[in-house]
Amino acid sequence: MGDAKHPPFFTMQLSLRILLLLAGIFLSMVSHWLPLDEKGQLLFMVITFVIFGIPHGALDVYIEGGLDQRNDNRKFFLRYVLHAALYVALWYWKPGIALLIFILITAFHFGEIDWIGHTNDRVKKTVYFTLGLCWILLLLSYHVEAAMGIFESITRNQFDKKQFLAWGGILYPVSIIGILFLFGYLFYKKDEFFAWSQYWYIAAIQQIILLILAHTTTLWVFFAFYFGLWHSVLSLDKIRAHFKLQSNWQDWSFLLKKAMPFSAMAWIGILYFIFLTVKSTDPTGMLSLVFIGLAVLTVPHLQVFTKLNK
Repeated sequence: MGDAKHPPFFTMQLSLRILLLLAGIFLSMVSHWLPLDEKGQLLFMVITFVIFGIPHGALDVYIEGGLDQRNDNRKFFLRYVLHAALYVALWYWKPGIALLIFILITAFHFGEIDWIGHTNDRVKKTVYFTLGLCWILLLLSYHVEAAMGIFESITRNQFDKKQFLAWGGILYPVSIIGILFLFGYLFYKKDEFFAWSQYWYIAAIQQIILLILAHTTTLWVFFAFYFGLWHSVLSLDKIRAHFKLQSNWQDWSFLLKKAMPFSAMAWIGILYFIFLTVKSTDPTGMLSLVFIGLAVLTVPHLQVFTKLNK
């Protein structure tokens, strides 16, 4: 059960976060015991996207219009496709700008899912956006060599490699300092930012474990965990709570069945990319297309999910 400070949903979310962090630790250990080559890591990452990442985005139509099958969702689909199409055009016209937008919206979306504090004003949103941005910069800068191949492909070689590597060396310590500064600030503002001041310690422990995992796994294995498991499962749980469904097998099955038609359409495209990646001697090019596809879907997805997160 829960009380005023510990609502049932949040108590369950904390339990789920603990289980996911334990899964991340286990995954890190296995990746050291049974290391995969780069192609295997990329394949594993895409598989986690397919199993967990796609369904949480496939539920956008229900977040917007409700679970009632009789709802007319044509306007939603038209707006969703229009926003995605405009972003595709931007990727074609100005890939560098499109990439920057993707980093910023991903930072906001990751931040709002990681966040366990209040979200009732712009200050709180700015804090978790900054936290999410620090995380994106940390991952890209710490794994700068691995990230460079993807950036080179998706921007069609429209960036300076030497400058990219130089910025990586600068942004890594900046991102670490940024996270430490934010949590130092939040420590002195615990009562303002959290429903219960002890949540700061929970948030800090969560960040420490995630930082350890980010530094003890490869970029692709960590991203498989962070997006494929951590972000997607927590998002699915928020969607479940939004519809007042219970955390049991029956209601989880119901929710995943609702996501199935739209997930299947995305799965067909993603599985095609997996097939091409497995056949390719250089999977980076195909993976870049997967990332662009995710980016295109993230723009309309963020607009829908942020409404739910309020």
